[in-house]
Amino acid sequence: MGNRSVVYYLKKTGMSTSILILCLFSFMNAHGQALEVGGWLGTSNYFGDLNRTMSFEYTRPGGGFFVRYNLDYRFSVKGGLNYGRVGFEDQMQEDYAYHQARNLSFRSDVFEITGQIEFNFLKFVKGDRQHSFTPYLLTGISLFTFNPEAKYQGEWVDLQRLATEGKRYPTVSGAVPIGGGFKYAITDEWTIGVEGGLRKTFTDFLDDVSDEYENIRTTANPKGEQAKELADRSDEVGEPIGKKGKQRGNVLTNDEYLFVGFTLSYTLRQVRCPNPSAKY
Repeated sequence: MGNRSVVYYLKKTGMSTSILILCLFSFMNAHGQALEVGGWLGTSNYFGDLNRTMSFEYTRPGGGFFVRYNLDYRFSVKGGLNYGRVGFEDQMQEDYAYHQARNLSFRSDVFEITGQIEFNFLKFVKGDRQHSFTPYLLTGISLFTFNPEAKYQGEWVDLQRLATEGKRYPTVSGAVPIGGGFKYAITDEWTIGVEGGLRKTFTDFLDDVSDEYENIRTTANPKGEQAKELADRSDEVGEPIGKKGKQRGNVLTNDEYLFVGFTLSYTLRQVRCPNPSAKY
């Protein structure tokens, strides 16, 4: 085979391979079924032992990427990678004397992988102006990592390693997303929307606060002075309240975080799959 023939063959087979790969993404892109790739940008919030009033005072940026596969006009499945920063401070709860006295605070980056199913209230068909929009509900399962930190003497300190309640906990947990949104197909390919999803987590340590104070001020603590100071910060604003056995958090409820944002997605065009055995 000559050089020119080799180049010609590689070009043809390379093009065929590329088309075949595209076919894997679009083999069911018909009759209302399509694969979308997209992203979202918005905000993240936390609700838990420090923020029991569901305040949005500590709102921080959030965002992510997703792949959505439309099973039919009503149902879609979606996988995504998301990030957000959450946190809160007891001093933000001005109407609660105990929060003011406890004086705890934290922040944490949250990295999430999620799988979800969506239910469209209305018939949703791209390319059909009469069915180009719909509100929807979503639920699924998520896995996320977190690492609560607190500021101490001008530096951010990891709280999990300090065992502020006398024990360390996993910094990987699961969550159930519950939410909904609204999407609108502005063209056959592009869809915009808005979505909000509350994550009901399986951990009560997203904020490093869960149960009771340990007796770390009167006994030796292998984690040192940082652990003593960050486990009970009440003495920074008044009399210390961190007596062993006294309630520090609410162990009966787990923490939650919320993602809300605007979405933009692109529908991969349907590609007619060639015959791999075709001769050129």
